[in-house]
Amino acid sequence: MENKENSGFTVNVNSQGNFIAQTINIGGDVHISGSSAQVPTYTDEQVVRAITAICGDGRPLDAKRKWAAVHWYLRWAAGYPMNPHDFCERINALPLPEDLPYKCEYNNIRALSTLSFMNQDPRQMDKVKPSKADEPLFMQCREVVMALEQELKNVRH
Repeated sequence: MENKENSGFTVNVNSQGNFIAQTINIGGDVHISGSSAQVPTYTDEQVVRAITAICGDGRPLDAKRKWAAVHWYLRWAAGYPMNPHDFCERINALPLPEDLPYKCEYNNIRALSTLSFMNQDPRQMDKVKPSKADEPLFMQCREVVMALEQELKNVRH
């Protein structure tokens, strides 16, 4: 019997409007309209190490509501759930330290997760444009995203 490996699949979308998918987890190259974009994948251990490094008093992740910024980054950069409730469940399933001072809780991030700038890719931070009213929250989230991104780069090497 011949062993055939399926290396992927193709999704064709013929639409005049936008295509919105609830959840797609991708572990390799993504080809969109003939272009290719890398979607980094991180192990649970890498994510845990990065979150642990930035969480605590005097660190960027120093309030429960700032988990919204972790949600913002990981959903774009690592394929974590887009839905805040599902995201918190995914995070809480990770082997995070028991004494982590700030836990991911849906009720603490649900309002922030709906801010308009959260719909923009945080990996292109210079292009993200928050509304005037959202600027203070954006700056707090930006700090967390930048720290998380740096830590994830550190744990990959």
